[in-house]
Amino acid sequence: MDYIEKLEKYFVDKHECGSVKIGDNVGWNADLELSEWNTADGYEIYVMTNDAKNVDWEYDVYYYEPSFDTIINRIEETVQDVGYDIKIHMNIEQFLPEEEILNWLNVREDEPIF
Repeated sequence: MDYIEKLEKYFVDKHECGSVKIGDNVGWNADLELSEWNTADGYEIYVMTNDAKNVDWEYDVYYYEPSFDTIINRIEETVQDVGYDIKIHMNIEQFLPEEEILNWLNVREDEPIF
């Protein structure tokens, strides 16, 4: 089992949802999407949104790449809010480094999952 599968399993077990899929090929209608966007004047911004057609510019847009903690907290928030089958679209290598995920999971290893 690779580290992304471990993370997906953690969220399924903790939040008792049907499935959680994280990756850059999860299909349409992702429940959470994180990607780089370009502005008309050539700047890169980061958008982490639950609805790419209706971006909340105060909550979803980042001038700098969001931290791992910000990303993982938003994933958990989305899993809690959506419930059953969760799809999260993002470039795993860029936004969810293996070492940070494994450290995050190790800290939670002793927490009871309810």
